[in-house]
Amino acid sequence: MFSWAKQRQLVYGSIVSVFLLLAIGLPTYLFFFNRAPTCSDGKQNGNETGIDCGGACSAIRVCQGDVLPEPILLWTRAFPVGGGSNNLVAYVQNPNVGFTAEPIPYIFAVYDSANILLGTREGRALVPPIRTFPIFEGVFTTGDRVPAKVTFNFIEPAVWKKYNSVKSELTILEDRLRTDLESGPRVDADIQNETIDTFRDIEVVAIIYDELGNARASSRTKVDVLFGNERKGLVFTWPKPFDFEVSKIEIVPKLPISNMKNR
Repeated sequence: MFSWAKQRQLVYGSIVSVFLLLAIGLPTYLFFFNRAPTCSDGKQNGNETGIDCGGACSAIRVCQGDVLPEPILLWTRAFPVGGGSNNLVAYVQNPNVGFTAEPIPYIFAVYDSANILLGTREGRALVPPIRTFPIFEGVFTTGDRVPAKVTFNFIEPAVWKKYNSVKSELTILEDRLRTDLESGPRVDADIQNETIDTFRDIEVVAIIYDELGNARASSRTKVDVLFGNERKGLVFTWPKPFDFEVSKIEIVPKLPISNMKNR
């Protein structure tokens, strides 16, 4: 039979053991076995719809099963600009409007009428959260050989990301075409920053369509900086007169990846 002193030691020992278990064991258990879900823990937990994607993680990574996998190529052209030089344009559809894809490597390949390869041009393109957009490569030189076919392909899969902006950041206003100039046709337009943010290195592409709705010419300009709520003029030029009737002018501003923010 235990003495009172021994019983008291056992009670104190039990209390200390329970205290140590709670003080050390419980935090250890919570740290290793019951951690709060994150978007980088390699598990499908919380409200994720896949491993570390979807749900609350959509701003970081969209589950590829929740979106269509690839941008869709609608057409590609080589537009001659004189002196054996061409502007290459791929017109692409974003099948997941409201989502962006970080810059995807791509390749243009240009062939003559005998299907002989004249050259290739590679680059990387951000997919903006709009329905259609051009990918532009300027000054592709073929010399005396005339491009007859242009192919375009993305080299790697798209990695999609939800874009939460509630409105378009940039708006094109008052595009005006002049064809009576000796220096060649010219389009003037204005670009308006609809936000309070400052954007830099903005690419703006103009596409000119004929009366049948075919793209017949293209040009590009860049805006170095556009401050919040600022409006600036844009100018697009071509060296030779158009040999077709212009039915539509499409001007598409594209922000670089550094400007694309989840709002």
